[in-house]
Amino acid sequence: MKKSLSNKTIQLNYFSRFAELTKKTNEAWSTEAVTVQELWFELDEQYAFDLDISMVRPAVNHEFCDWQRVINDRDIVSFIPPVSGG
Repeated sequence: MKKSLSNKTIQLNYFSRFAELTKKTNEAWSTEAVTVQELWFELDEQYAFDLDISMVRPAVNHEFCDWQRVINDRDIVSFIPPVSGG
């Protein structure tokens, strides 16, 4: 079977609430999502995230970004939930 040209494998890092929901801190993920936002909705469908997208900050390759950021093969993607300091 041929690999789709738009298919890419990325590294996902999960923190806090997302680590609890996925039961993992990271994973390799194969996706055809073009943007971080498309990836979010794909993962939300898989894991039923209980946070609204407006409460989450996306990051690609350890830098915060906007939701329309294009993702590439081998990118590292994180979704940062709200945090509180003490």
